[in-house]
Amino acid sequence: MGKGLLQACTKYPASDRPVFLAGYAELCRLDLNGKPALEICSGHGELAFRLAQVFPGAEITGLDLYVPEQPAKEGWLTQCPNLSYVAGSAFDLSCFPPNSLDLIWGQAALHHLAHSTGDLGREAMRVLKPGGRLVFIFEPLGHNLLVAAIRAMRMSLAEMVDESNLFLSQIEKLAAPFSSCEVQVFNLLGYPMKAFSDRLLGLNRLIEEADAFLFRHFPWLRRYAANCNIILTK
Repeated sequence: MGKGLLQACTKYPASDRPVFLAGYAELCRLDLNGKPALEICSGHGELAFRLAQVFPGAEITGLDLYVPEQPAKEGWLTQCPNLSYVAGSAFDLSCFPPNSLDLIWGQAALHHLAHSTGDLGREAMRVLKPGGRLVFIFEPLGHNLLVAAIRAMRMSLAEMVDESNLFLSQIEKLAAPFSSCEVQVFNLLGYPMKAFSDRLLGLNRLIEEADAFLFRHFPWLRRYAANCNIILTK
């Protein structure tokens, strides 16, 4: 996966790290050297930089509504000549020709774009090569009423105006034109117990194992997970 990506996971709460580890492993599942990849809603651009480090022969682009200042400030562009950033919208990828990208990904991005999954899916399908992947990492699911209530309280306290939950119906709509869709789920018991498990790493591990057991033996519980990764293949 690469040392930089592993280090990037450590800044997140322990209860969320399995989500990021699984998502980053998916980004690295195929060799991207010699191939173009795009991060949408790239924010400060660190994840694009980390992936450019892992695949120095890849062509990595970070796209956001603005071009971030952090890459130049941190020297990321000098360290990774295969890295660039552009300003633009995930709904308008006209700067990329059809069938030109092997990978598009976003981190905590889809739930900000879910008001128009049809437009998002059409643009991704247009620019992805056959067999190309669209990957979303660390997305919130909203079917669990307890999780939704806790999340709503946290969002209200922090005055987070641009947050929402995803539902499987939205993911299914996005996935309709793709040849395959995998949804990896996380944090069933883990989310409501974050306040304890993030302070007691041994407890965190037990909760992860309990969640895995429940998802494996009671598949219907998967819809009540708090977080997910989504992997779509053209």
